[in-house]
This record gives sequence, C-alpha cells and structure tokens, in this order.
Amino acid sequence: MYRVISFLQRLREKKGSIIIVEGKRDKEVLKEFGFNNVYTIYELRKNDNISLNYREAIILTDNDNKGKILYKYVRNLLESDGIIVNDIERKKFFKYFRVKSVEDLRKHIEEIKFYINYFENPEKILYF
Repeated sequence: MYRVISFLQRLREKKGSIIIVEGKRDKEVLKEFGFNNVYTIYELRKNDNISLNYREAIILTDNDNKGKILYKYVRNLLESDGIIVNDIERKKFFKYFRVKSVEDLRKHIEEIKFYINYFENPEKILYF
C-alpha cells in the first residue's frame, strides 16, 4: 500500500503536469484525493490555453476499448500542441489500482484516504 500512496503523492505534487480523464465523475474522484490539475476531455477541447500552462500530460481514460480510442485521440491532440504524454504514469496507475476506470476508485476511496492520512500524519492515527 505504501507504493500506491507514494505514487499518488508524487502524481499530486507534479508541477507542470495535467491529468486528463473521460468525464466529470472521474474528475470528482481525483479531486477527492487532492488533485487540482485534472481536466475532462470536454474541458480540454474547450480550453485552448492548456498547452501554455502545462508541459506534460497524463491521460487516464478508461482501460476499455472506448477509453483506448479516446486515449489515442487525446494523445494526438496534446502532442500536436507540444505537450509530452507520460505513458509510464498511466501504466503505473492501472497497475497499482487494478481498475478499469478512474471512477472505480470510488469503491476504495475510504481505505486509500486512511492510508494517505497515515503516511502523511502517522501521529494523528489512533491505535486500538
């Protein structure tokens, strides 16, 4: 679990990186984990200034056929704007969480939040 939490913390603290997800629910889940640099594909298409603010992108579309098609579309769009797409973080995300979509993290959110709090503030956790 420590690897998962440190991965989330590292991803959350990346400066100059944007995370792209499919929909609002995916974005809400990542917001609950403290991510501020999350955009949906729809927001990406509406906002032309993203390439000015970010150097790198992590695309977390679902790990199904539709998500893979969307991934290729978003990747081409971002790369044409000069943004580097980080595939390593995408692979790690799906490896660590073993989910098909970002929204599926909602099932594990309380457990993951507990461990995040534990690793960030171990003195505040009560032991029984």
